[in-house]
Amino acid sequence: MGIALFEDSHWQNFSPISLTKATFDIKVGARSFFEEHQVMPEVLLTREYLAGVTSERHVRCRVNPSSIDADTVFVNGLLHPGTIFPDRLQKVGHTFAITAGDRLLVARLGRKGIEYLSDCVAAGKNIDVRKLDVEKSTKLKAEESQGLLSEPWDIITLLENSLALQTSKMQGESDLGPGVRVAGNHAIAIARNASVEEGTVLDARQGGIYIGPDAYVATSRIVGPAYIGGMTQVKQFTIIESSFIGHNCRVAGEIEHSVISDHTNKTHAGFIGHSYVGEWVNIGAMTTTSDLKMTYGSIKMASGGGKTKVDTGQNKIGSFIADMTKTSIGTLIYSGRRIGTSSHLHGLVAQDVPSFTIYGSSIGATNTELELCSAIETQKKMMSRRNQTMSKAYEQMIKDVFSMTATERKRAGVRKAKFAL
Repeated sequence: MGIALFEDSHWQNFSPISLTKATFDIKVGARSFFEEHQVMPEVLLTREYLAGVTSERHVRCRVNPSSIDADTVFVNGLLHPGTIFPDRLQKVGHTFAITAGDRLLVARLGRKGIEYLSDCVAAGKNIDVRKLDVEKSTKLKAEESQGLLSEPWDIITLLENSLALQTSKMQGESDLGPGVRVAGNHAIAIARNASVEEGTVLDARQGGIYIGPDAYVATSRIVGPAYIGGMTQVKQFTIIESSFIGHNCRVAGEIEHSVISDHTNKTHAGFIGHSYVGEWVNIGAMTTTSDLKMTYGSIKMASGGGKTKVDTGQNKIGSFIADMTKTSIGTLIYSGRRIGTSSHLHGLVAQDVPSFTIYGSSIGATNTELELCSAIETQKKMMSRRNQTMSKAYEQMIKDVFSMTATERKRAGVRKAKFAL
């Protein structure tokens, strides 16, 4: 039995952080749901425009193949693999579908069902479970599908528990240097060639702490559960609490209950709280996200389509910042904002920002469209600073996202003009 991960139409709920990566590649704690599978999935089904970059992320997987074996079990990429039982499924010989509401969770399908599912995923469209001709169908109640993500704030809600479980299993290869203070009894794992400077406090009372290979932590305070990725640099006097910091990042200031994805810079003072920050983002000095209303009430966010407001049910939610975004010095972002791919932010950001937008309305500027060629050139420069070269697939993905978000910019009144202060 092989496993195939597929995206459902809920990728739209996770926009804009899902515009540049498949939902099964979004970090939930220190790992994505793809990485949580004990046996690597053989097949990945994603939106067609993401097939190239997804293949580059997963060179050992078949992405959107033209044919898939009939004994393959399809698993929703937003479903934690711990909620399914592969050994039990392997013994099932007939076709079946397990659903929750109108969402497909797990299935074994016939030829026509496989073709229908593949076509829906490639087009980013809704999967109508009624069109799946299976021998047995099981519909779960809401409480039986707790491992299924539906909204981006689910990542923040689950973050601390996810990190606690993930860091408890990490293995260390190096010892702490002298003068590092440790509090608590949870595991602290220091990977090969990682260095923690004298005077650092590692507070493991609430959860474990992992510091990855070749990472460097200057005198700082890290409160677990926390994960610091390989080659990441933690600048002096940084405070990191219940957060994931990805591979090859530069971080400083205060980071609380947040995900900071790979290759992202936050090298100056400022606060990021209860937020998700994508890859290749540059956070300017003193940039701060709000994560709490003055009334301590529940925070509402625009839906993935931006047409309605949704109550998150949480009183602490920051921002969801997509890949390649840049913020200028002193940027302030209200709680519950969606910040689009490759957007540039200035001043006070009190509303959602479309992808490829230079936002400056709060400082007297007109919000203008970031030219596609400028976005690509800027990203190439940032990649070169990490000794990476932009692939053709990645460049094409940027072009595709630029095109597909044009309507969003037009609806928000973003103009095609030269940005000026």
